Amino acid sequence: MKKVIIGIPSKIRNRIVDNDLWRRQEMVDEIRYNIIKHGGIAIMLLPSELTYSFNESDLGDPKRLSEEEKDDLHRQVDLCDGIILQGGDYSYAYEEEIARYALEKDMPIFGICAGFNNILRALGSNVYEDKSGRHAVYDRNYRHHIRIEKDSKLYEFVGSQDYGVNSFHTMIADEERVRPFAKITARSDDGLIECYEVPDKKFAMGIKWHPELMEEEYVDRLFESFMKACEK
Repeated sequence: MKKVIIGIPSKIRNRIVDNDLWRRQEMVDEIRYNIIKHGGIAIMLLPSELTYSFNESDLGDPKRLSEEEKDDLHRQVDLCDGIILQGGDYSYAYEEEIARYALEKDMPIFGICAGFNNILRALGSNVYEDKSGRHAVYDRNYRHHIRIEKDSKLYEFVGSQDYGVNSFHTMIADEERVRPFAKITARSDDGLIECYEVPDKKFAMGIKWHPELMEEEYVDRLFESFMKACEK
């Protein structure tokens, strides 16, 4: 059997860091590693705009892509069997368009943190900024409590309704922003949505935390299930 190809839309390093003279397109290596670990091939999907200027906010990208730019993105997606949208501080119009096109094709798609936001935008909703700072704890070992619905893929992976997950994000979603568009499958103690699944799709899930940083058994089951959906 041929290995499945998983596309990961790149993130832009907008500011020059440590006197780096070059602009950078980046991928979280823990995601690439988990794709390889579970028998796939990882490729980076790149923006199609003729520009060096990209959005510097995770509130949403006001840029509107041309039909040519969309078509060029679609050709990249067509090379893939599945899509993983990675986390990050900013979101881009091309990520949202990749998510929209993958959903339209019923191609398996998995969104992590900012990827959660961009799948939700592709579905027709949005997120908002959490200024409390309660969920922005930049520590891979920190855990906060979530409650998982039994009737969900997530419960099949985790095997428990009560679980602890890491939490470093500022953009959040509540019931009203998710329920009309997707099935809510996990909530935090303060009622925010931690995971949703899109019904009637092979695999379409958004997760607010970072499972790629959690060295726990359920992470293997999550990636295995995603990769099997991509094989189909």
